[in-house]
Amino acid sequence: MLFPLIDELATTDIVSVPPRVAVRDALRKMSQYKVRNVIVEEESGGYGLLTASDVVRLRFSQPGLDATISEAGYHPLPYIAKGSNLLDVIELFNDTHGYAAVIDESNRLFGIVSNTDILASLDPQSMLQRQHLRDLLRRHEVKRMPHDTPLGEVLASLVAQDDAVVVTDQDTGVGIVTTRDAIRLLQDGAVLADPVHVHMSVPLRTVTCDLTVGEAVAVMRDLNFKRLVVEDPQSRELIGIITQQDLIGVAYSRWAELMHHHALELREIIHVLEHKTARLEKIAATDPLTGMANRARFEELLRTEQERHCRLPMVPFSVLIADIDRFKHINDTWGHNQGDIVLRGVAQHIQGQLRHIDTLARWGGEEFAVLLPQTDLEAARLVAGRICRSLAQNVFERVGCVTASFGAAMYQTGESAAALLGRADEALYRAKRNGRNRIE
Repeated sequence: MLFPLIDELATTDIVSVPPRVAVRDALRKMSQYKVRNVIVEEESGGYGLLTASDVVRLRFSQPGLDATISEAGYHPLPYIAKGSNLLDVIELFNDTHGYAAVIDESNRLFGIVSNTDILASLDPQSMLQRQHLRDLLRRHEVKRMPHDTPLGEVLASLVAQDDAVVVTDQDTGVGIVTTRDAIRLLQDGAVLADPVHVHMSVPLRTVTCDLTVGEAVAVMRDLNFKRLVVEDPQSRELIGIITQQDLIGVAYSRWAELMHHHALELREIIHVLEHKTARLEKIAATDPLTGMANRARFEELLRTEQERHCRLPMVPFSVLIADIDRFKHINDTWGHNQGDIVLRGVAQHIQGQLRHIDTLARWGGEEFAVLLPQTDLEAARLVAGRICRSLAQNVFERVGCVTASFGAAMYQTGESAAALLGRADEALYRAKRNGRNRIE
């Protein structure tokens, strides 16, 4: 059976707490049972999720670990009926946390299903063996910090459920700190001023980008990893991170191919599967925070524009690289949640100033990239100027006015995408050096 029932995958050994207990008690329980999350059982019969990243965030912000879980806030869990087919509910696992509650016929909690459980159900032999990890290295950059960085600073950067920080020594990866480590360290009362290398997990386990997707599924499942740190086999440089959700998306695309071989018997389920696959492909091309294109989608469209220019060299195109000014100050003053609100707001503002043929993408962190077809350098400068001026007049709640700096570059026949983007990036940093809130 290609698509298992959800209760066949569910974990029934559940660690739970009531919402009235302190977050510190939940931390103790997470450490005791060596889990990244606990289930919050509400008196009304509902269920929620308190994650390791929530605990880390509360350790470094208000209301702190002594607040009750209900005061601090947690994530409501979507419900799945026991007996449901995985295919019918796969979209419930698309959010950042990747968990769902399985409810029996009496509406009682039967178990919990996560991306880890779904990954464990995949048969690596049925995966697309010719596809390598380098084909997926488009979604997640490696978060690096030097080995002498204070532990507290490293832990404070673990803001998402699957976050991890690779610890480096002279640009070489020597260890890793994950949200699972964070739970252990906070519960043990580790000294936050210690250099991180005292407390990191070693050695750093990496895989090479020439590993096939099927092999990666087997490695992640056998080692019970949430992510794989990928390196170049020649240079040994760390070049990206592959998450469980990335591999699950590829698996469903592969399953779509297998189902096409049984079209006559399975026409209805193929229709459903293609719908699910389209959703996963959209997710793979979209930045989850802003809803705009991600870096992979931008690079794909840039290649298409280069090919069009080869056929029609008289038709120009340009790119913009934009960076929110003093964004670290926003995060440090108002917190990462407010920073995320600003990121989404800036993205929506820029998008509102563009044509339907233009593409806005989140390039990474607080940087955005814009692809402007049929646009020469002077027209690109005018577009960037319009965005720059209107953004500076936009007032964000609590934060106030936010500005951005822009670098613009027009494609030169025959140059690489990296060279074009490099010129735009250099222009951006000239704008930063020359006072910000401007275009170069």
